[in-house]
Amino acid sequence: MQKNTRQETYKIVKTCPPKRQGELNFSINSDVFTCSECEKEFKKPWLLKRHSKVHHISNQMATNTVLNKPDQAELIVENTIPDANAFDYLSDEDDSSSIGDEEDNIVDEKNDIVNNFFDIEMNSNPVFNAFSDMFFSAAAADKVSMADNNSEIPEDVFETIGTINDPTSCYPFCDLQTMILFAFINGDYDMISQQMLKKILLAINLIIKIQQETLIGRTFKLPRLDAFLNYQTRKKSKMPVFPLQRISVPGLNGNTFAHINLPSDHLRFLMANAKKSKLITSMPNCTPNQSICLEQGEKWRTHHLFQQPMHTVNSIDVWFGNIAYLKTNDCSIHFLVESFHMANKNIFARELSPSHDFLLFGVHRMKKPMPFSVLPGNIDCNAVFYKVRIVLIILFTDDTSGNCSKQYNLCTTLPFKDQNSIANIQFLSTIPKKDGANGMSLLPAIVDDLKKLKKGVKMFSIKDNEYVPVVAPILWIEADMACHSELCGLLELATIFPCRRYYIELRLDTKISNALKIGMNTPANKISFRDCLTSHLLELQSFDSEKDTPVEILHTILLGVAKYMVIDLVKVVLKNDTATIARLSEFLTDYTQSTGLSRKFTQNLRHSGSFLSRDFKVLLQILSVILITEFSGNHELDLVISCFVELGQLCSLVFVCQMTSNFDNYIIRNELHKAYCTKPKVHYLTHLKEDIIRFGSALNYETEKGEQFNKHIHEHLFHTNCQNTSRDVCLKFAKQVALQHKSGTGIERFIKDNNKSLFYYTFFGSSRELKDNNNSGDIEDDAIQNNSFSTFVFRDDPISRPRIGLVSGSVVKFLSIVSYTDNDRNNNYAKTVMTGEHSDIANMNLVCKLDLHIFRNPFYIVNLSKFGSYWFIFNNILFDK
Repeated sequence: MQKNTRQETYKIVKTCPPKRQGELNFSINSDVFTCSECEKEFKKPWLLKRHSKVHHISNQMATNTVLNKPDQAELIVENTIPDANAFDYLSDEDDSSSIGDEEDNIVDEKNDIVNNFFDIEMNSNPVFNAFSDMFFSAAAADKVSMADNNSEIPEDVFETIGTINDPTSCYPFCDLQTMILFAFINGDYDMISQQMLKKILLAINLIIKIQQETLIGRTFKLPRLDAFLNYQTRKKSKMPVFPLQRISVPGLNGNTFAHINLPSDHLRFLMANAKKSKLITSMPNCTPNQSICLEQGEKWRTHHLFQQPMHTVNSIDVWFGNIAYLKTNDCSIHFLVESFHMANKNIFARELSPSHDFLLFGVHRMKKPMPFSVLPGNIDCNAVFYKVRIVLIILFTDDTSGNCSKQYNLCTTLPFKDQNSIANIQFLSTIPKKDGANGMSLLPAIVDDLKKLKKGVKMFSIKDNEYVPVVAPILWIEADMACHSELCGLLELATIFPCRRYYIELRLDTKISNALKIGMNTPANKISFRDCLTSHLLELQSFDSEKDTPVEILHTILLGVAKYMVIDLVKVVLKNDTATIARLSEFLTDYTQSTGLSRKFTQNLRHSGSFLSRDFKVLLQILSVILITEFSGNHELDLVISCFVELGQLCSLVFVCQMTSNFDNYIIRNELHKAYCTKPKVHYLTHLKEDIIRFGSALNYETEKGEQFNKHIHEHLFHTNCQNTSRDVCLKFAKQVALQHKSGTGIERFIKDNNKSLFYYTFFGSSRELKDNNNSGDIEDDAIQNNSFSTFVFRDDPISRPRIGLVSGSVVKFLSIVSYTDNDRNNNYAKTVMTGEHSDIANMNLVCKLDLHIFRNPFYIVNLSKFGSYWFIFNNILFDK
């Protein structure tokens, strides 16, 4: 049963005689509801509803105006709208039992009466028809102006309002609609955000527009409140319903219950989505020496469950194990198909043995597939073949609500930019940590569903326009270190052997004297292992708890090494040196003028213990170059400067989205960085290279997007009654998923004709998109700024070597790097000078933004600690030096 959040209506109480003719002083009160028959007063609307039965009144309205009769005659307006009956409400009857717990079927009489009262009040309110133009202008401008005296509304809209809706009779407001909105926003203690107010204004505007365009004679109906809250339990409702699942989880006092949105149900909606279904299904990519997508990761390329079992060529479905016949260059080839993959945007079939690749479809070499067929004798005529689609999924788990509950999210393997969009994060479940239940209690249900997906679940694919089996193995599970340890059955970090990869690789044996050796029989508690519900993950063939829990750089680098070093710098090294801290703060403040960084560092160094990950992301990009250029020779800082330089170089390498070339060299450079100390977070960085090879760029499994998503879960929890949070939150997210499903052509046309971008921005979460704090050099959405430094290539020669340039008005002034010395390499910067050459900016394409804020005449210092700069400069400009 949904909690009623509707506020009581207000009465207007006469306070004192008006000072000027036409004025009416009043105060707002919500204590009294008056019976229109006997004038008896009640404090609650449902008491008035119950009392109305005494007078045998079926549709008694709460008359809340208690002015004297002469004044009341001036304020009450008769509903003389020509189509007054058009504002009728749907009377959906509850003709079905609710789905789920028995308590969901109980109808609270008090709330039901309030809801009916709310419907009647709205149905008979003539002021509702007066908002059209004002709301349209406010929503179209994407601004909320509650007291705009210049907002004029056509007079014919107010024909039913009479002569009262004018500035003199509506004192102190300019009109009645302004009074209603002020009362709505500032009338009581209920809070409403500016974003929610914009949504309300746009919603009312669109509804009024639909009513105005409704044909004469056709009824215009608004649904009852129950139709919004409980449509998923109504038989007559045609709205798509996401099947919320109720599961039993073990607890201290026996089994308890939780709710979950299963991964297979999310995939059913995604496969039927025309836009997303094309993105979530793809085959391995074997393009050598690069890493630009998840399909190029070692696991995706080599794991047998991730291989596409069939591919369609010339309208023929070719399966692995088929004997294929390929004719090319007047040469016929017969081979046994092992697998399919892509390379350099071409599609290949791989021969089983010996291993050869045969081109099936090349986008560069030909406009149509090559002649291809399958030998008839290889096909069983009685067999039934289905197209198969493989969708790889990523799970995310984390504590939420102050570690009082655990949540799981699901992501599909989309391109990096789409993967970090809030619209592509699918909520699975949340469960409070109480009565012995925790996040691990949900694993059995999730694993059971994933085991079904491993065998293939039949779903409708809009891409194929038919039902196809969908196989969905796990690529990895994303979490922080504590959750990863819990998933692996370890006693988290307060153990002798905290590394979840230690048991196989035993790399700590050189540092720990009593380290265990391979082959030794040891009790589980000796190696800090505990048997719990996480053992269900071992039933999944696609998941390896040692290798598929990748090191995430948010907690290991930003909230690990970076936090340790910055706090040590401020609290220990410079503890008593206030002058140096003040000077360092001045340089950091001056760096806010840099055009090379999308975010600015505005925090006080004294508060370094409270810095968030986004603060460290900005600080690490600028701190090392400031220390090197401004504080060299300071004996207190000389010992730590080299550490910050190494950390800046590591971050510049790690915080990149993709490596378009020389991926092997990229791995070698990452291998050069060793652990700074024996802390667990620092130790895990030694395993980062393995994860980059297995999955690709570390930004793909950074947990920041999941951490940001927590705010939406917090808001949903805040608006529940905290009695059944698992059900209430899952139901809210399930409704969001179902609402974004396919719609009719009339809806698509209406949205397109009414500012499509504003509609989706306001109603479907675009206004609250996850923030990208990485500043990793992606220039797709960046505009060229004046006085900014970037690398450019000529448009008529896009494969030429990029050149560093300074944007100055409509021209680009070129710079060149002077001899790159060992000192420059150790300091992680490069020195550039002006060449005197320039070109029109219209002839150039922007490639990568750089940070050259520091100028030491005649040199502009290239800050290679800026995320992505180190690898880009070395790979494209300094590769031969």
